[in-house]
Amino acid sequence: MQLAVSVAVVLMALFAVTASAEVEPTEPSLSQRFENFQRNVQTFIDNAGERTKTAFQEFHNSEPISKARNWLSERFQQVKDKVKATFSSDGSA
Repeated sequence: MQLAVSVAVVLMALFAVTASAEVEPTEPSLSQRFENFQRNVQTFIDNAGERTKTAFQEFHNSEPISKARNWLSERFQQVKDKVKATFSSDGSA
């Protein structure tokens, strides 16, 4: 009788171990977790890069920045013309 009970207990323990081993594959392995992490980070980096690029383009093409850029270009051209006129008339003397 004790032998039958012992065999039954061992069989139930083996069944419990094999049943728990079958449940584990539903959980992702460590390599799958790293692959998912890598994919998520790459997606984040790609999205952040696109958003940053778009923000800089919108900033560069905005009206106040364009006006400031044009104003500075005009002032720089005026200074260049003034320097050229000053040194061209002094250069003949």
